[in-house]
Amino acid sequence: MYENKYKNQSLTSSEDLDNFLNLIAALNESLELFAIGGTAMVLKNIKESTKDIDFLTTEKYEKIQRMFNLAGLKEEADNKICNIWRLNELRIDIFYDGFIMGIPFPEDWKKFSEKIKSIGKIDLYILNWYDLIITKISRSEKRDIDDILAIIKSQKLNFNFLKKRYYSIAETSLISDFDYKFKHLEGEYDKRKTH
Repeated sequence: MYENKYKNQSLTSSEDLDNFLNLIAALNESLELFAIGGTAMVLKNIKESTKDIDFLTTEKYEKIQRMFNLAGLKEEADNKICNIWRLNELRIDIFYDGFIMGIPFPEDWKKFSEKIKSIGKIDLYILNWYDLIITKISRSEKRDIDDILAIIKSQKLNFNFLKKRYYSIAETSLISDFDYKFKHLEGEYDKRKTH
């Protein structure tokens, strides 16, 4: 399946994440960031590192662009579907408007998200686990399936609720082979549940 050779060559740790957040917090401007993917897993100690830093934000692109430029980040791709920034070798992906890689989230996506902490005027959340998993299903690499199963186990998620939420948005999103991908996950879930 999909493998992005342009991600960080080395892994991103919680220290790298903290350094980035402190740099942005030093600008003393309000900002909501919702950690997604491996970034959320690192914040919750489900895994030690990730390939890059991923956030969904409620802010407008223009504000992110101004803040990140002030902080010394370099914009690599100004595409709002996946806005890519670099802080030296560290890659930061920003997504906007409750929409990640062709997946529009249900209107309640923020309500189910968990606030982790505030750093200055930055409010840091974890995107709710169900919608985060849906983004991982859309790619469905082996590491995504492993991550999904680790999240389900550590966060004690309701698999049937996940399935219902997934199918409620999958048909109208841009997830290719959406039914096959969920059935594959379901098979892996059932296999590991019995072991």
